[in-house]
Amino acid sequence: MKKKAVQENRDQSFIGRFCSAQENKAKISLIIAAAVFVATIGSVCAAAIRFNSGVAVPSENIELNAAEQYLSHVQATETEPSATATTSESQVRNTSMDNLKAKRGSLTGDRVIDLDELRSLSDEDLVDAIVSGTAGVIDRDDIETDQSQNQEVVHQGPEETAPTPPPEENDKLVDFELGIDISEFNGNIDWNAVRADGITFAFIRCGGRGWGSSGKIYEDNKLATNVANAKAAGIKVGVYFFSQAVTPYEALEEASFTLDKISGLGINLPVVMDWETGSGYRTWDLYGQDFANVITAFCSTISQNGYTPCVYLNTSDINNRLGSYSSSILSQYKLWYAYPYSVYDPSSDSYEHNYYQAGDTIPPRSYYFEYWQYSWHGKVSGISTDVDLNLRILGSTTLSEPKIELTNTSITSEVGQKIDPMDGVTATSSQGQDKTSEVKYEIKDSSNKTISLEKAQQTIGKYTITYTYKDSFRGTATATATWEVTEAGAASTSTTPSPSESSTTTETQNTDPTETSATESGTETSDTEPTGGNDLINQTEPADPAGEPATENPLTLSPGSNGENTDDSQGNSIETQ
Repeated sequence: MKKKAVQENRDQSFIGRFCSAQENKAKISLIIAAAVFVATIGSVCAAAIRFNSGVAVPSENIELNAAEQYLSHVQATETEPSATATTSESQVRNTSMDNLKAKRGSLTGDRVIDLDELRSLSDEDLVDAIVSGTAGVIDRDDIETDQSQNQEVVHQGPEETAPTPPPEENDKLVDFELGIDISEFNGNIDWNAVRADGITFAFIRCGGRGWGSSGKIYEDNKLATNVANAKAAGIKVGVYFFSQAVTPYEALEEASFTLDKISGLGINLPVVMDWETGSGYRTWDLYGQDFANVITAFCSTISQNGYTPCVYLNTSDINNRLGSYSSSILSQYKLWYAYPYSVYDPSSDSYEHNYYQAGDTIPPRSYYFEYWQYSWHGKVSGISTDVDLNLRILGSTTLSEPKIELTNTSITSEVGQKIDPMDGVTATSSQGQDKTSEVKYEIKDSSNKTISLEKAQQTIGKYTITYTYKDSFRGTATATATWEVTEAGAASTSTTPSPSESSTTTETQNTDPTETSATESGTETSDTEPTGGNDLINQTEPADPAGEPATENPLTLSPGSNGENTDDSQGNSIETQ
């Protein structure tokens, strides 16, 4: 017992001695312990308060919680002018846009106040700023360029087979013009020769963006020269920028560069974002809203600066890349539709001719387009290289089926008696225009051999007369009549054949809309004084779509022709009556 008491005294002496020796350190330890206890209690209380108020419980990391609380306070101070917890979504959005305006000021027209702040915005906020006009235009000196990235771009993708337009198609078309698109890689161009070859408009490259992750902008060295010479030759001019933008900021750069390059050039057709992609393109992974944001950023900037924006896309771009955003984009901006046909490719087995011709079909139009790139292999006078060919669709009216109507479907005459096969024949175009003068006919005997009108009138027998009319947009319409030549005195009808009980209209043959009537290769014959020796008969000279007599290039539109459009200074199509 004594031993134990002695030991306790020794222990107490040790503790006493320790406390005496470590007095200062002990005091510090007690202060730290108290601070930790208070902080823990405070954290638990804060968590309880936040839980009851619907706020997420913070993590166990005290330092992180403190940082989050500070940032929340700062953000609330920047974006929420009032302490009301029920701020509506529209109020927050308006406040956000006010902050954007405060950072960059009002629309500058030529540059952005702070590019670093512009680059720091999210894609959605930047698009909002561009559309609202607060982003302005980036100054040319702030756009990094690299002329070494300038190179010729080769189109990728298949050439399509010309489709047959469905009978129920209800599009809006009146007339068309022929055009081209070119860059400096098409060499020195004789624009007067181009115009004489029937070309009335051109899209000229102003620049583009290069390849790879850096993707710097470059200019087209012949832009100013080509624009000036084309306009001097009487050709309407638009421009395009070969885009490889993958963000709204890059698209804003491209639009700003384009505006700088075309200033003072007098562009009178749209300014185009030529967006293309393929294997190896930096745009290969761009889809959906990201793609729509890029188009919106470019086109909205162009529009706000007085030009008509347009976007170049193919079917896959529209259906697979834009997808659900395609309706919004195509309802706001003009479409230049890339849909080349193999019938215009000389290297294709289905090649037919160089230029689009009256009667050729156009692509299915599930979405409206004004410009159609129909060939990548065009041959145009004044240009030494192959060149892209384009069609511009003008005006607006409802298309219907072209038709030929016959009041005489069964004709009888006596041998030696002259008849007029065009008596009672009328033709109407898909635009509702009278095209009777463009109808051609071919006469065949009972053995299906083509025979001239004069020979048939002098030869007893039975014949078939086939009438054809090539419509500018909906294919070839046909109709047939029978004709019997009898012995003198045996004819059952008068000299002028009488109509049958009912008139007839024959179907439009869209399966081969570019079929050439055999009459085109024969010698023309007057419908009142036919001459002998002709196997094929042309009733009249074909007219061009504007109703004027055909020339070497029947598709060239003459000023003031019916249905022709003019353009204002911003490239808007204006329909004239």
